[in-house]
Parts: sequence; structure tokens; C-alpha cells
Amino acid sequence: MPWLEELTWQDARVAAEEAQLAVWPVGATEQHGPHLRVATDAAVAEAFAARIVTDLGPAAIGLPPLRIGLSEHHLAFAGTLTLRPASFLAVVADVVESLAAWGPRRVLVVNGHGGNIDALRIASRTAARDQGVELASVMWAQIAADVIAEHARSPSYGHACEIETSVAMALVPELVLGDRLVRGERYETVEGTMPPRTTVDRSTATDEWTADGALGDPTLADRALGETIRDVAEARMVAFARRFAGLDDGRDETSDDEVSTRAVTNEQAPSRRRAER
Repeated sequence: MPWLEELTWQDARVAAEEAQLAVWPVGATEQHGPHLRVATDAAVAEAFAARIVTDLGPAAIGLPPLRIGLSEHHLAFAGTLTLRPASFLAVVADVVESLAAWGPRRVLVVNGHGGNIDALRIASRTAARDQGVELASVMWAQIAADVIAEHARSPSYGHACEIETSVAMALVPELVLGDRLVRGERYETVEGTMPPRTTVDRSTATDEWTADGALGDPTLADRALGETIRDVAEARMVAFARRFAGLDDGRDETSDDEVSTRAVTNEQAPSRRRAER
């Protein structure tokens, strides 16, 4: 299970001869309310990516994480860093082009941030058209959306809520500041823009929805729930990664339709609209 940053160039050349897939964790550095660290999206992406790389062994190469994504909607809260969409797409294209020079021509982005989803769809098309590289992306909240919908307890959720906090508890517990779990003030905003039931596309800043940067009710977070979501998401991600790498061994945890990069409105909702958070 080689990670590129740990290899010499000679080791990378040898690893590339066997690897069928590059696994790239991509997240964000942004506020996550009073109780989650700004590294949450990146750390969660890295943890899921590590599980995929471990499962695939020498058939995969793990890439260094991209820890800054598209987070302009969180800029009202300190600690947030963002790329412009054009910058994000350029970084993805450059990394894909670099890999194509010596390594696998299939790349799986393990995405930790809903705000990256739309751009990654564009990046996938660009990679296929311009570089002949297959690029796919998976995100835990999309791939386990059915389980999440069954367990969400707040009418509005999708960011630093009981769902995301539960997953952080199960996957990277050091992200969670348990003594700061509160349910802050939430706002009513323009009809149709509130996750998870977004029905219109409108650029909405997070501070239009929440006073403290979180949605839902983080005090309802539960590690056992996080473990349930984590296990389903991990199994489905690994099953897709194996098929994508040409290693399909019958461990089909979900259909291709379920894993496809369908549109969602936020990090936890199975909606057919765009990803906002």
C-alpha cells in the first residue's frame, strides 16, 4: 500500500508498474462550528482514502492530500481558506497530467467536502477529454446518503451537524471538541435554499443559515451512528475502487448508479440538486 510521498523516484517507478489506481484525498480547510476543527473535511477524506489504499494494496498508490478546496461560502467565519474554482480545477488538471507522465491513468478522488463536488465533475470530464485519464470521485455523504437520511434527526442538516460530527467521532475523534457541542441559532433563509431539501440553485453563504457555523444539532451526535455511516461508506467506496481499478472480485456492496457522482445539495443529503456545502 504505497504512499507516494514516502517513496523515492525509483520506488515510485516500480510501484507504478503494478498500481492500477491513484487514490487522492481532497478536502477543505474551513470552519466547522465551535466543536469541529477546521481540518475536518481534509482529515475525513484522508482517513477514508487510507482505508481504500490499504484494501487495494500494491494495486493503488496514495497521493498527497489536497487540503484546500472550494469554501468561499464559509469566509464569514475565521479559519476558512479557499481556492477559486478556476484555481481548484487547474490544480486537479495539473496533478492528473503529472500522473499521466509516469503513473496510473485512473485516479480516484476521495472527497471530503460537498463544496468540491460540482468542480470535480467538471474535472472528470476535462481529464477524459484532454488527457485520456479516467478520474472519478466518491464522497462519504453521497455514497451513504440512504443510511444518513434514515438517521438524521434535524429538519436541516449538512455541515458540522449531528451527522458529520458523528462520522468525525468514529473516524477521526481528535477532530471533535466535545465540551463545545452546542445547538446554536439557526436562521430561516430564502425558500428553497436550506439543506438538505434544496430545490433552487442560489449562491448562499453559510452565515445566512447559522450564527455559529454549524447546521442541525451537533449535541445529538453519536459515535455509534458515526460508525454505522463510516462502515457503509467505506465498504461501498472500496467496492467501487476495486471495480474502477479492474480488480472486481465479487465484493459488490452497491451498484454503479449508487456510486456515481450524482448531484447533492450538501454533505449529507440525497438530493438531485447541486452541492452547496
